[in-house]
Amino acid sequence: MTNMKKITGRILLSLSIMTGLISFWYTLQFAWTPEFQATALDIGPTHSNYHAFREAMLALAVNLLLIRACIQGTAIKFEYWATTTFMAVFYYVGWWLAWPIWGYHAPYIEAEINHAVATIGGLAGLFVIRPSRKQG
Repeated sequence: MTNMKKITGRILLSLSIMTGLISFWYTLQFAWTPEFQATALDIGPTHSNYHAFREAMLALAVNLLLIRACIQGTAIKFEYWATTTFMAVFYYVGWWLAWPIWGYHAPYIEAEINHAVATIGGLAGLFVIRPSRKQG
């Protein structure tokens, strides 16, 4: 059962990582796209580009954590798993919580599907590989 658990977790995490890195790349491109600038922003039109860069770096960090979790599989230590899960949850909340609150969401259906695959794969994969909390 542990081997099947490891394989399932790795497949789910791999889907999440693949789609997460796609999202990272598209987000990073907004860092240097003039059309993404907030021209009416009095603190500087490139401030929105700066935020796109920050978001891309967060995306990269979370995906690097997921890559390590995928490599470790069911051998992952609880502390590392908990940190990765915490970061992933808040990363995915950033994609989904703005929709019901302010109506903000990805501009294209392809991006929404990408985000759904990343979220479901990431959280389900982390759930599957979660370490036991047995005390020795």
